[in-house]
Formats: sequence, structure tokens, C-alpha cells
Amino acid sequence: MAALEDEHWWYRARRTILEQAIDRFVGDTGRALTVGVGASREAEMLSKRTRLVAIDRAPINPKCTEFSLATQADATALPFRDHTFDAVFIFDVLEHIDAEELALKELGRVLKPKGRLLVTVPAFMFLFGRQDVVSEHKRRYRRGALSRLLEGSGFDVDYATYFNTLLFPPIAAVRLLRRVFPEKHTSENGASDFDMRLPKPIEKTLESLFAIERHAVGRAALPFGISILCSARRH
Repeated sequence: MAALEDEHWWYRARRTILEQAIDRFVGDTGRALTVGVGASREAEMLSKRTRLVAIDRAPINPKCTEFSLATQADATALPFRDHTFDAVFIFDVLEHIDAEELALKELGRVLKPKGRLLVTVPAFMFLFGRQDVVSEHKRRYRRGALSRLLEGSGFDVDYATYFNTLLFPPIAAVRLLRRVFPEKHTSENGASDFDMRLPKPIEKTLESLFAIERHAVGRAALPFGISILCSARRH
């Protein structure tokens, strides 16, 4: 994961979009929590803007401790007092959690009133496939359903958009073709999509196409995409 975050075009472009969203909807803030920190790049990015606390259910990458106060913890039972954080970030994590509503209520509990929540999740259950199994996803979402879930958990949603829109047609085509023509050499819980690498000029083009969507963040709600970005504020 650490190598992918540094080298893979998808992660680099996604980070560009997340940075734009953080600056637009949260900005520099006092104390923030990131849930499911994974490798270190996310912690490094966020630590430039806040005093960061990072949790993950899995063992924490030691490098994260260079940028944050990091600990193992479960999002459905956070070890923090009420109203501790000015902002909470949960990027591509909610889809891993069985008790998603309980997790969101916990995030609301530790957020200060009017505190910011920034969420990303994968979109559209018809795209659910091998990569979701490998990544241990429970579900994918639609924008309206995610907004209603957040509103029912004590948040006011002020912006929700799909993203990774320009690359949606080829990615969706590959996902659907794999259902019709499964790869016999790969088990359902086998190799990740990220194992497939392309010539560097093609990857650079894909990265540029994906990253250009940063200009839409906060300005327009894209009508479809591989993922969803949502900004909300606690009641």
C-alpha cells in the first residue's frame, strides 16, 4: 500500500482531488481525526493543515507517527471524549464497516457542533467486483443514499458529488466485462486491479484526466463517477 500511494497514478490523482476538497471545505483547522489512515501519505497530507489524530483498525504504519498521534481503534467505538475534534476525515473507509450508521454516530459524537465531516466512498453497486472483494468492501453507494445516511446520522450535507467521472466509461466497461468473461487464472479474492500497470505515458495521461476533476470540487456536482465525495457539517 505504501508503494502504491507513492507510485500509482490513481492514488496520486485522488490525493490531488482530496487536497482540493480539504482546502475548500475544511481549510486549516485546530484538531482533526482521520479514520482508516492506512499508509502514511494521507497522514502527511492532513498534518500540514491540522493537529492530526489518526486511527485504524489494522496495525498503524510506524511512519504515520511522524505526522500524527496514531493509534489502533475501531470507528464504531472511538476512544475519545464528546466534541473533541474540529473536523473528521473518512476516506474510502465507510464501505468497510458493517455497522455504518453506528460509525457515523460515533463520528458525530466526537465532532464539535458545526464541525466538518469529509467522506469518500466507492459508487454504484453494479460496479461491485473482484477489486471490492480484494479490498474487503461491504457495499458501494449512490450519492442520494449517502446523503440521506449522513443526514439521518446528525449531519447537514452541503456538497455531494461523484468523481472519477472522465474515466468512468472504461473502468465500468472493464468491471462489467469481467463479470461476463471471468479471468480463469485469477481467483475471486486474488490479484488487485492495481497490479495491472500500463506504459508510463498512458498512466501519466490517466493521472492527468483524473486529477483535472479537482477544478470541479465545490463548483459543480458531477452526475456519475467511480467514487463519491461528500462534505457535511454536524448539527
